[in-house]
Amino acid sequence: MGRIKSAYEKAMERYQQRKAVSEEDIRKMEYLLTGKTLAAKYLNNKDLDLLAAIDQYQNKTREYIVEGAMETFISNIRLPADKTTFKTNQQAMNGIGLLKTDKETYGEMVGQLEQLLHYYESATKQAFAQFKERFSVQMAESMKSLEEKVGVKLKIDPEKQPGFWEEWSKVIGSINTQYDQVLKKQKEKLQDIK
Repeated sequence: MGRIKSAYEKAMERYQQRKAVSEEDIRKMEYLLTGKTLAAKYLNNKDLDLLAAIDQYQNKTREYIVEGAMETFISNIRLPADKTTFKTNQQAMNGIGLLKTDKETYGEMVGQLEQLLHYYESATKQAFAQFKERFSVQMAESMKSLEEKVGVKLKIDPEKQPGFWEEWSKVIGSINTQYDQVLKKQKEKLQDIK
């Protein structure tokens, strides 16, 4: 029967089996973070000269910085919930454009992406109008008996009724799921451009 190892001995074995992180991996993580930071600054400050900031670095370091910046730009392209999101999307796409060398393919992809985002915006507006109308009809039917009892025509704002926003969140969630899948594919294509 073998000896039972102490918790300390087990921990030491796990420590010795760990994978050592190479100097190159550490440098990569450091410069990926630098790239992400530069991209975040660019998203918040349109006047930042992103290329000048990146051009201060050479060779592999520059590649890591560009990779980090691309990750940040790609992750900041989202379905537009409001005007701020739309502006952030535009700034992120502009930042990506600065980093890509195949400008023609980039232009085509951005056109497709912008079209998708505009379709999403119009689809959500249309879905909201239809949902509000259906909800109003349902509310009107349920309010008829109350109007007959009171003897007064009641004006109902569907958006202020219980359940309206909960039901709308289900509808918009379904729409978002569909568009998020397409957006993810478009972002992957955008990232693959040279």
